[in-house]
Amino acid sequence: MQHSRNREKLVSEIELFVSYGVQKNEQQAALLFLQRYKKDDLALQLMKSFYTSLPETYEEAVCRIAFIEKKDDIFLLGLNTALHGYLYLATDQKALLLGEYGEELLEPKALTLFGYPDLKEFLEKYPSLAKCSDYEPEQFADPGFCPVCSAVTGEYHIFGCPVEVCPWCEGQFSRCGCRFEQLGVEMLEEEEELDELERLLVEKGRIPYASWQCPSYPSVKDEEDGQDE
Repeated sequence: MQHSRNREKLVSEIELFVSYGVQKNEQQAALLFLQRYKKDDLALQLMKSFYTSLPETYEEAVCRIAFIEKKDDIFLLGLNTALHGYLYLATDQKALLLGEYGEELLEPKALTLFGYPDLKEFLEKYPSLAKCSDYEPEQFADPGFCPVCSAVTGEYHIFGCPVEVCPWCEGQFSRCGCRFEQLGVEMLEEEEELDELERLLVEKGRIPYASWQCPSYPSVKDEEDGQDE
């Protein structure tokens, strides 16, 4: 809920920056583009960075975001206006302008994060942003919370949530046999057994929620089970 409010606040801030920083005849297009990405934290950080420091005071609207490469949580993105292109490093928390596309970078070492020793080698692979694919809204979005128990990323599931990952075998805790093995029983029948199981789970080290645990991402154990059938 708090995340949603923060995102709405960020959208409102960008709308204000557009009204002050973009020339009148491009403001409507800028706001329409913003609406397309209004639920994408990465794109919002990129637009905030751009509109709060309009390069060379061109007063232009963002008309395209290009995906170049990704390393862990850091993205290398391109940003286009009608007349110019820019290179950015971005996360869902912050975006950093590296410079106008094809020109000398403000942070020359930034490209080494992606395996490029210098700008020349990078441009050999990506001579222009036109060669890069569009960054689609929420293309790499983390769901942010468990779809079953609503634990947010980094928090523990509610005990009993079927999405929780078993710390013993890394399978799905509600489906694997580890809970029976740890208690030395064939089935759970008593409340005391559940209390003891929760204690053992905490003692072993529970695995907090992360987006890869979602049902659409099969665990390694699930894949192996499927191959055995």
